[in-house]
Amino acid sequence: MSDAIPSRPFDLIIAGGRILDPASGRDEVSDIAVTNGKVVAIAPGLVAHAAPPKQEYPPEVGTQIIDARGLIVTPGLVDLHTHVYTGVCPLTVPADEIAMQSGATTLVSAGDAGAHTIEGLRRLVANMSRTRVLAFLHISTIGLTGWPVGEATDLDYLDVEAAADAVEQNSDLVVGIKVRQSMPLIVGTHGIEPLRRARSVASRFEIPVMVHIGDAPVPLRDILAELGPGDIVTHCYTGSAHGMVVDGRLIPEVLDARERGVLFDVGHGFGSFDYPTVEACLKADFFPDCISTDIHSLSVNGPARDLPTTMSKLLSLGMSLEAVVAATTSAPSAAIKRSATLGSLRVGGVADIAVLVEHRGGVEFRDAFGNVRHGDRWIEARHTIRAGLPWLAPFPHPGRFPGAPAW
Repeated sequence: MSDAIPSRPFDLIIAGGRILDPASGRDEVSDIAVTNGKVVAIAPGLVAHAAPPKQEYPPEVGTQIIDARGLIVTPGLVDLHTHVYTGVCPLTVPADEIAMQSGATTLVSAGDAGAHTIEGLRRLVANMSRTRVLAFLHISTIGLTGWPVGEATDLDYLDVEAAADAVEQNSDLVVGIKVRQSMPLIVGTHGIEPLRRARSVASRFEIPVMVHIGDAPVPLRDILAELGPGDIVTHCYTGSAHGMVVDGRLIPEVLDARERGVLFDVGHGFGSFDYPTVEACLKADFFPDCISTDIHSLSVNGPARDLPTTMSKLLSLGMSLEAVVAATTSAPSAAIKRSATLGSLRVGGVADIAVLVEHRGGVEFRDAFGNVRHGDRWIEARHTIRAGLPWLAPFPHPGRFPGAPAW
């Protein structure tokens, strides 16, 4: 598969990598050329068209070349569940610091902001970050600013019209509605009323609801019954009460939900990834649709750490590399209805690109509940390229190599 080669010099060439793009079906060793922040060619031998640096005044730097031989080149990764509203919400992390080391070019803030705080997320984070930041708007007007006080304990916060106005005014930023349908500390005595209100807003704009599960005061089957095609269950592998696995078996309502188009997202986090639960699901051939980190200030130093680490855990459990890449590129892009601009490598598209290395060798993984598993392969980001501009190659985290501390 090749494309016409433009005559003008390139700004950047990612050379000789294995291009793995599930959205297009492309899996080949080739080069990618970038000019003015856009992919302008995908073909072998593009290095021959690189412009050398010139020394006359003013100097020209020529074409920057990233040697990707032996590496995996994918669309920029999309982390569907993050918390990046720093300075306003507790338990958050800076978007650019997380993205640059992880291959993620798009981070989706999962409910940090509600109707009363979404403008601040735009001004302080989305507009100020090199990373593309999108958002699930929380159905609660206060979002997650009040934690540990529950955002849904007072129904007055769950203002459907305020949320609808916020979605309408921020349609470029808001990709869905978030609700935490969880412990009484969060929802009080209101059962699934928060979810019903979230669903009513989402239906109005034909956008998905992302519902956080685990320790809910109602059975999971009641939550799933409220969801429709395209809605997203996050923390799908939680080991907390009222999860997807009961007595070591996947509950049938989960299969019914998937059959009607409900999506399931990992959302690893600090307390929402349990190996026995994952293994029970995989035994039933129930793999996640999307892989995300739920990265925040508690999970960033472990157990989630970053998106390649979370990807590695699913890879070690038998998910194929191709499926893991799809679950962090094309699948989350489709889930938020941004496939036209995100999650693929296409000529003319924005040059959001991840360059990954797949290591071989013994490695120890930990879940959020202290369970340990061992694997023999893991993924690390070598380069993160956002709109054609590479970040400096990150230093590897401790624990990435045999004999180092565990993940």
